[in-house]
Amino acid sequence: MHELIFRNDYGRTPEGRAALKSLIGDIFGLDITPLDRLGHNPDVIAFGWWQGDRLIANVSLFRRVLWLCGQRTEAFGVQSVAVRPEFRRRGLFFDLMTRALAFADERVGLVILMTDSPALYARFGFRPLQEHACIATPDPVPGLRDARALSLADDADLRLVVDLFRRRAPTSLRASATDHPALFLLKAFTDGTIELVHLQHLETVVALKRPAAAPVVLLDVLSPAPPPLQDIAAALGIAGSTFELRMTADLIAPDATPLAPVHRGHMVRGPFPAESSPFMLSTMHI
Repeated sequence: MHELIFRNDYGRTPEGRAALKSLIGDIFGLDITPLDRLGHNPDVIAFGWWQGDRLIANVSLFRRVLWLCGQRTEAFGVQSVAVRPEFRRRGLFFDLMTRALAFADERVGLVILMTDSPALYARFGFRPLQEHACIATPDPVPGLRDARALSLADDADLRLVVDLFRRRAPTSLRASATDHPALFLLKAFTDGTIELVHLQHLETVVALKRPAAAPVVLLDVLSPAPPPLQDIAAALGIAGSTFELRMTADLIAPDATPLAPVHRGHMVRGPFPAESSPFMLSTMHI
């Protein structure tokens, strides 16, 4: 049997992506194959233990750009944390997290992750964020209804979304992110309840859900100049409807009412000044 070998040279290689695809599929049942077409994030840095050509344990970092209380903030996100069951309780997770965080700490002051197992990360200095969704019913305004549903299976629609990601402005100056589109696209592609809608005259794409007998849930807004919520509602043809905003609302709906705080899985390590006021980071990522 091969000995375990540490590597951090594979995050952007075809070999490494294939091995990571196998590990994530085996552990989480998640197929990340669509990223081969949707586009991989070229800024991923992976830390892993290998046995021959098999990836046994992995922790990945990816570069993030957040806007926090009016300041552009560079950070690292943590993703693809996995250890094969037969190799657990050997300290591999602790080792890889320690290496990854040492790398991050030399370069940025903030590391952020999303998890449903917060106790695993508390010992590394992560703390959970309490976030607030908001409710808003914008006043009806006249506007052109020109909403078109997008399909990421269509190459032209995919190019449109990627282009808007490249040119997007932050949806909030209090707390929002302007990241690479890979995880947004994977989330939209794999979750059939999410709609991507192009509001053509607003040069905007919105990600939303329309649950039965409930407010429209707005998840994210891609635009060079995010429009106010009343214009989004008019373009969707639902002027006067109530929205639940699962994003910080200071720019698109400044009069929105915050709901009770919840922990949606985000944890941070380092200063996060937006904690002092209601906010919610988009969860449009895997």
